[in-house]
Amino acid sequence: MTVLFTLLACVLTFIPVSQAEEPDGGLTVDTNDPAALQEATRVLREELKLASRPHTYILIDLVSRSVLMKGRGVELHRLPIERWRASSQSDLPALFTLHKRPPIMRRKIDPAAGAEQDPISLSDMPTEYQLRFSPPLTIYVDAPLPGNWQWALWTGRSWYRRLKTWVGILWTGDASLSTPSLQLTLAPEQAQSLAWTTTDGMPLLIRRTTDK
Repeated sequence: MTVLFTLLACVLTFIPVSQAEEPDGGLTVDTNDPAALQEATRVLREELKLASRPHTYILIDLVSRSVLMKGRGVELHRLPIERWRASSQSDLPALFTLHKRPPIMRRKIDPAAGAEQDPISLSDMPTEYQLRFSPPLTIYVDAPLPGNWQWALWTGRSWYRRLKTWVGILWTGDASLSTPSLQLTLAPEQAQSLAWTTTDGMPLLIRRTTDK
């Protein structure tokens, strides 16, 4: 209950300084930027609803470039985002619900050989995968690319996905194939950690930047 009142206080009032922070250090707000203040207020209002329920949820903070796993308004885990790109931030205003968690990449064994399957661990989780949400949103999670051409390769991968979508629309005539998307690059172990902690039906909230 204390957490709920704290979040509500953050929604209704902000410290009159240039940088105000959420009690757990998860949200920094430039109070001299009206658009940033409005966005932070929107996120906190939505989070207040989520914090009243007994389940964990994801907050992707594009301002601090972090993925936060939270429960009851308390930060449980934080994953730094190395790079991100959104198809359009105007397509990311709502609360989303995860359709299905990523697949587990397990090594196949031969039962006839008498080998036993080890319990599922973090190493069994993928480093590159898609997360699909409702309302329609696709989040592409990628690991950093090797070499000195990371930016070029990362941009090329992003454009390849767009081209694939456009070709699909032209081929099928189904405009619904074009859905809002968010591309995140996380360190391999961080990508696996996100895949490990997601569950079907998990809520997602995105804090947008005020960049045009």
